[in-house]
Amino acid sequence: MGEMITKPDTNPILIAVLNLFLFNCVGYFMMGQQKKAIVSVVMTFVMMFVAACTMGMASPLVPIWGLIVTYDAYLVAQKLASGESVGMNENGLDFLNAIFKD
Repeated sequence: MGEMITKPDTNPILIAVLNLFLFNCVGYFMMGQQKKAIVSVVMTFVMMFVAACTMGMASPLVPIWGLIVTYDAYLVAQKLASGESVGMNENGLDFLNAIFKD
């Protein structure tokens, strides 16, 4: 399964705000989910590049992705705050398992 993270002092709202406003990844870094953070920021910049190349036609992808990873980070942070341990790539939203897999 991999390493487990235990951080009962995690603030889910702070994690969500960090993920929302700082490249969709800082909240993941703060929780210890480095691989998810790196994949998230790479996907953010790829979506921004695609939006720029298509003259803005793909621009709705970036904020939608931002909201998805913000909510995911919030759900994972809630587990941590309640005293549970989470995996390095554990997701709060099941469909993200296709992107963030071990």
